[in-house]
This record gives sequence, C-alpha cells and structure tokens, in this order.
Amino acid sequence: VYGPRGRPDMAPFKFIDRVSRGLELQQFGDGSSSRDYTYIEDIVDGVVRAIDRPYPYEVFNLGKGSGTSLKEFISIVEKHVGHKAMIKILPDQPGDVPYTCADVSKAYDLLGYQATVPFDEGIRRTVQWYTDEYEKNICSEIEPETQANGMGRAPSFAEITQAVRA
Repeated sequence: VYGPRGRPDMAPFKFIDRVSRGLELQQFGDGSSSRDYTYIEDIVDGVVRAIDRPYPYEVFNLGKGSGTSLKEFISIVEKHVGHKAMIKILPDQPGDVPYTCADVSKAYDLLGYQATVPFDEGIRRTVQWYTDEYEKNICSEIEPETQANGMGRAPSFAEITQAVRA
C-alpha cells in the first residue's frame, strides 16, 4: 500500500525520496521482480465496501490485482520526479520471490471491489504530495534514512536501553 503520507521504509516513498534528492537507489536483482503495489485510496474503498455486509466473517484480499516490475517502477518514479535514478545494482536478496500479486477475485465477487488507480497515476499523486507537502514542510526536519527500516536503521529500543545502561 502506498500513497501520500506513506511509510518512509516502503519502496514507493523511499524511491521517490531518494530520486528526488539525487541519492543512490539500491536495486536488488535485474529489475524483473514484480509486486502488486496498491494505492491507499483503493484499499480504503475495499475496507469501506466490507463494512456492514451480510457476511458474519470473511477474509478478503485487497490489492491492485496485477504486478509492476521493479524496472517499470523505477522508470515511472523517474518520469514523475523529473530526475534519473542513480541505481546501484546488487544481487538478489536471499528468499526474495520474483512475483507477488493479490488475488482479489473474492473481493470482486462479494464486494464489487476493483482497484481503480493505475500505478502510474498513484505514483504521480504521491510525487505531487512529496513535492508540495513533504519536501517543503517535513523533509527539512527528518531524513528518512534515520527512521526505522530506512536505508539506514534507527536504533532499536534494546539498543537504546543498552546504550543508556553503559
């Protein structure tokens, strides 16, 4: 799930931020891996559709229902940010799967759910938020690399506790 105010440790925010600031982007593998990135508006639509339905208990997969390759992802970010990414190609990460995608057929059948925001449009909206809000009002105070699970890692509670005791 991605979109405005998204988590800084997730690929959409991280890629937009790093390309915008001219920082290196790490690409694991040849760029053919694919993920089902879903815009927040589509997830909210699915959750709203599940409220007050005649189903006492059901589990629904919500997602876009189609994958976007890493190469395509980076290209779309470059297009909307207006800068070329500085890419460092690294080996595949152990355990990383080549393709993931949500099967949304049950949500479609029972809720009428279908994602409507194409990935390109969702990234455009997210870049617009980043430029209008984050870059001007937040980025000057916080660097994503210092946040938990960013490119660098913020210290854990255990590490802070150990440092205080030392």
